[in-house]
Amino acid sequence: MRRGVLVWLSLLLLAGCTPAPAWSPGPIVVESATPTGATPTTSPSESGTPSATPSSTAPTVPSVSGAINANAYESAHFASPTGRIWCAIYADNALCHFPFGMDMSKVPPSEEVCPGAELDVTGVSVISTADYFCSGGAEALPQTNGMYVGWWKGKGLPSVTYDGQKMAVLPYGRALRKGNYVCASEKVGVTCANTKTGNGFRVALAGVTFIS
Repeated sequence: MRRGVLVWLSLLLLAGCTPAPAWSPGPIVVESATPTGATPTTSPSESGTPSATPSSTAPTVPSVSGAINANAYESAHFASPTGRIWCAIYADNALCHFPFGMDMSKVPPSEEVCPGAELDVTGVSVISTADYFCSGGAEALPQTNGMYVGWWKGKGLPSVTYDGQKMAVLPYGRALRKGNYVCASEKVGVTCANTKTGNGFRVALAGVTFIS
């Protein structure tokens, strides 16, 4: 476990980010990159109720074959197609914040993850191994008009408006890579991993599943 490192990393990232909007359920508007007149669609899987059951298939390290290359950017932030999950890939880690309504029954308390920090457990990250982290807000804020979505701009990818924020979307079936890290968007959730160590996680409404 590397919780001390993850708490430090979270605080470092938080210090340089814009305050996040309130994390509460709001209207979800999918803005597809389909031609004018076409009807955009979204899968009910990820946008289902918090009681959604986890996939019977254990998560594995996503393939980098065909993944969008974000190595030219300092970081790459993205949202899931429903807008519920916000993630980011950096040169030395990948992280995702818990989606609103996620099953928190197996998430350890903040006293265990970040004792004495007086912060909430808000997500999961992978450096060489994967673990929960604490923060005071969302480090990953993939707004389409923000400075961390250069990987998305000009590629004809969809966006989603969630809780009043227009987010850059990594569509289902697509992956994004930077350095040794890769994240894949799936109907069962978002899976991120360190391709060198083989460790990672999947985050979904059903909860967090670790890859090791």
